[in-house]
Formats: sequence, C-alpha cells, structure tokens
Amino acid sequence: MNIIEWANNISKGDPLATELAHYGIEQFMTHKRYPELSQRPGDAKGFIIAIMRNSWWGKKSEFSRIHKAHRSDIGHRKRAVTDEYMDRLLDQPEELYDFETDRLIESIQGLLEEMELDHEGKLWYNSRLFQMWLETPNYSELSRRTDIPRTSISNAVDEAREYILQELKNRKII
Repeated sequence: MNIIEWANNISKGDPLATELAHYGIEQFMTHKRYPELSQRPGDAKGFIIAIMRNSWWGKKSEFSRIHKAHRSDIGHRKRAVTDEYMDRLLDQPEELYDFETDRLIESIQGLLEEMELDHEGKLWYNSRLFQMWLETPNYSELSRRTDIPRTSISNAVDEAREYILQELKNRKII
C-alpha cells in the first residue's frame, strides 16, 4: 500500500499530501473498526482513502481546520515584499497613545458599573440596555432579541447617555 501516493492523488500534489497521509494513518489506527478492517487489506485501503478524501475536501474536517486553513506561505499565497514597500511601512509616523480618551473610556465603564448596582431604580435597566445597544447598535434588532418595544429601548439608551454625560460633567471629567 502506498498511502502517500493516494494522498498525493487526493490533494492533487499539494505540499500537505504527506501530512494528509500521516493523518489518515493515525485516524485509521485509532478508529474503533481498526481491528476488524486491518484483517482485510482491501477494506482497509478503501477506509483510509475515504478518511483522507473526507479530511482533505471537508471544509469543517479536523484536518482542514488544523492544517489547511492555517498554513501561511504555501504555493499561491506567497507574497513578495519589495524594499520600497518596507520603506513606506517604516516611514509612517508612530501614533501616540491617547491617555485622555483612555481615561474617558474608563470613566464611562465605571459609571456603567455604578448604574448596574442600582437594582431598585431605573439606572440598572438603562445601563443594561445601553450596553446591549453598544454591542448591537440597532434598536429593531435589540427589540427582537429582548421582546422590549423599540421605543422603550431607544428611550432607555437616550436616558443612559444623558445620565453618563451629566455625571461626567458633575465629576469634572469632561
């Protein structure tokens, strides 16, 4: 049995053919039907070929996920990087870190956490909907997901936004 040749045929000469052959052998030897099939060479050949074919062509197969999808520079994927391109990349100005924006974001996150502690009032509700809206900024979609009317969601988001802005001003953050 020339399993590497079978793998070359299945993969049409791809550089991963040897890896496919090894994967096929491993899957065959660890399969629950191995003791039965290993006694009948014709059946074993068909079984190994089926494993390799399904592993190579199956988009969701373990082999495709691990080997084919993550190879970096095989064949047509190679990309030549010229000196001019590298010079252009190196000449780009370095972006400075914006501490003010970072401080503002942290302040808003802190306010949202404070709002969530208000379980008896409306702040908790507004905070939750505001955070959901940040993840999915579409009132209609949120309404479908939560069974809360669209207008109620938009009102809660607006109230949360106004509360956050007012608190940022009261605390002299903005």
